[in-house]
Amino acid sequence: MMILVAEDSQAYALLYQKIFESRGHTVVITNDGLECLTAYANEAKARKNNTTHPYDAVILDYEMPKKNGFETAREILNITPSQKILFITAFGDEILTKMDFKGSNVGLIQKPFNSIDLINKVEGLTQLDGGIKYQPSAKLFSDS
Repeated sequence: MMILVAEDSQAYALLYQKIFESRGHTVVITNDGLECLTAYANEAKARKNNTTHPYDAVILDYEMPKKNGFETAREILNITPSQKILFITAFGDEILTKMDFKGSNVGLIQKPFNSIDLINKVEGLTQLDGGIKYQPSAKLFSDS
């Protein structure tokens, strides 16, 4: 998977990078919404003749300088309406209702969370195209 992260906290950004790279994913880190949009647009241009999304998943902190997660998501979804996006916020699920995001390609995880929940959310988002919906009780590893 190729994952784009927009996070203004360097500690959180490095944590997300470590979590996903340890699982074999490629992670691109940006520090704010504007950097995220630039990285997204550049990757979209590089894949212009390709029918896949520029990134398998985009992780957005809600509160960021220059351009917040909501504004960033709106612009990304204008480019690629079916892009998988995960908001990370301390504000809770009601934020998606206030932002009026609809569809199974936009999700949210509330701080604080553990790394297993984050992995399930992000990897679950990328499976939506195959008809597999995210299930919070799903196990990552088999018991055997």
